[in-house]
Amino acid sequence: MDRLFSKGWFIKLASIVIAIMLFLMVNMDTQPQQAGAGLPIPGVTDGERVLEEVPLNVYYDDEQYVLTDAPETVQVVLRGPNSALTLGQATQGQQEIYIDLENEEAGTHYERIQHRGFPPDLRVSIVPLTVQVSLQERQTASYPVDIQILNEEELAEGYTIGEPEASPGTIDVTAASGMLEQVAQVRAAVDVSGRSESFTDTASVVLYDESGNELGINTDPPAVDVTVPITSPNKSVPLRLSRNGELADGLAIDSVSLDPEEVTIYGPVDVLNDISVIDLDELDLEELEGDTTLTVPVPVPDGVERVEPGEVTVEIDTTAEQEREFSSFSIDVESLPDDWTFHFPGNEDGTFTLRALGSTEQLDRISRDDLEASVDVDGLEEGTHMVPLAIGGPQNVRFPQNGSDVEITIEDESSSEAANDASEETTTSEEADEPQENANNEAADENDEFNAQESEEEETTTDENEPDEPADDNSTINEDEE
Repeated sequence: MDRLFSKGWFIKLASIVIAIMLFLMVNMDTQPQQAGAGLPIPGVTDGERVLEEVPLNVYYDDEQYVLTDAPETVQVVLRGPNSALTLGQATQGQQEIYIDLENEEAGTHYERIQHRGFPPDLRVSIVPLTVQVSLQERQTASYPVDIQILNEEELAEGYTIGEPEASPGTIDVTAASGMLEQVAQVRAAVDVSGRSESFTDTASVVLYDESGNELGINTDPPAVDVTVPITSPNKSVPLRLSRNGELADGLAIDSVSLDPEEVTIYGPVDVLNDISVIDLDELDLEELEGDTTLTVPVPVPDGVERVEPGEVTVEIDTTAEQEREFSSFSIDVESLPDDWTFHFPGNEDGTFTLRALGSTEQLDRISRDDLEASVDVDGLEEGTHMVPLAIGGPQNVRFPQNGSDVEITIEDESSSEAANDASEETTTSEEADEPQENANNEAADENDEFNAQESEEEETTTDENEPDEPADDNSTINEDEE
């Protein structure tokens, strides 16, 4: 044998034979097997391929039923000629593993898995070969959408969230009857962190069961538009309408009404705290000729975001003007320094007759306590001055004496007292000197009286010492005769 291998012609012949055998083996794999043509060579002509997680398609009437229980994938084992395996791999997109339930009704079914699209030379083995599938009747139910607010605690101080609204407010869920029974809540969540005003956002709709577990059921529509009203800090404040000018003669305002009387202002808390009333533009009375209805805009105070409503209706009812008098009405004096006094020259009691003009209804309602009359003497020096009279009362009443001049005299009582004290001291001094003079005079008088008495005593003594003169007889006779 060794001698043959040493021969060149033998080596060439052996090479030719081996080449022919290899050629025949390859061509036998690609030619159909014919009866009696011989058996394939094991391990050389056949092969095997295992396909994992091959999708399982289930065909059924999806307009009436819902597939609720079926395996999603299966294992497929392919055996056959290598050429067929190669061809099967090239045509994999045409292959399918499926179950046909087109003619089946609702319920649980045990079905054999079928296949198609594989090369005919391949043997297809499916694991598992038979599976359990369930069909349930398809139903549609409508559910309201609940809005879940996320991060509400991150809103700025004073901001509040109103009632959110979803559009549409309800969604449709089409599923098996058993699945619909599990739906406990339909929810759409929106995040309000960083928000300071109302907004609209799109939120996905998610279904949950009673335990809060998410259900993998599609909804129609799958998302809704959620509008979240965010209200800044606010408060209600009254409106105030001031008047300017005078009504035409003989005309009086019977009533002025605002609709509404209060408005709501929105803005930062520190700004709102400083606002207690909003003043409307002044009402020009000179333009009124009778009953009038006006639409007046509401001004927005500084720092306020907005005012609601932005305008109000003003209704003015007028009537014929009447007059009422309040006699002996006192005048208050304002800004009078302490220890100063006043009086009204030519007006001993300091009162006057106050005249009020208005509608009969307005005049009947007012009393003295509703009125006040005053003059302001702030900064005035001592003396007599003419100062304007200020009369206050209800808005719809006119006072023709308002602003008229009043004569008043003011005095510093402390300076007057000092002058009086000085005068009293002078008087007291004079009175103190007068008793001394009287004492001196009395002393002088006493001396004169004493001297006079001494003189009389001296004269008496002299008379007693001299001799008595004789009596005149004639005179005595005459006296006797008489």
